[in-house]
Amino acid sequence: MGRKVKIYQTESYTTYIVREPITIDLDEYPELERLTSHEIVDYMEGNSSDMKPTESGYESLSDELIEMEIIKEKIYGSEYSYIVEDSE
Repeated sequence: MGRKVKIYQTESYTTYIVREPITIDLDEYPELERLTSHEIVDYMEGNSSDMKPTESGYESLSDELIEMEIIKEKIYGSEYSYIVEDSE
């Protein structure tokens, strides 16, 4: 009998989500005061989990933002790949 293999197909997608914004007072976040909008984005990407939230009940600004209502969602870019393994 010839060789047999199992072939699996996997799929992956990219999900893009936009959440309701939070308005912050830059006086409360002095580390952001003199930054441009682009610099704030860069700073937030590396530090939002260490920043204080605007409301009590959250551990960080990142935790607060992730709980905001989703206002836009898009799923796109399906990709397929294959896994092959020997069959017994």
